[in-house]
Amino acid sequence: MSQEELFRAALGLEEPWTVGKVEFSADEQRLDIWLAYGEGAQFACSYGDAVQLQPYDTREHTWRHLNVFQFHNYLHARVPRVQCPEHGVHQVETTWARPGSGFTLLFEALVMLLAKAMPMRGLRPSVFALCSQ
Repeated sequence: MSQEELFRAALGLEEPWTVGKVEFSADEQRLDIWLAYGEGAQFACSYGDAVQLQPYDTREHTWRHLNVFQFHNYLHARVPRVQCPEHGVHQVETTWARPGSGFTLLFEALVMLLAKAMPMRGLRPSVFALCSQ
């Protein structure tokens, strides 16, 4: 199993998404994973039943993800927009993050668990430490 296949399985990516590139920097204590899709990939409308829509264009996004060991982890992807006959041009939804968020769903879930378990005074420094580079 290649590292790309390992990370694809660990992230639970579904077709057409795959891991395109992985970069690790011990000096920066950082792991960056670029998500990609192949040429000819098609996507469903985020608002309706239309499927098999071709990408219209893409927008680059980066999300803070859960640490891998002690290393900060970031996901990067060029998320496509599609042109739906019923709903017009819009960005497709990803399975790993809410629209407009700079954090993955798993990262947000961790913060919510911390919020329930910690006094508010301690939460902000803890979340800041998770988010800082």
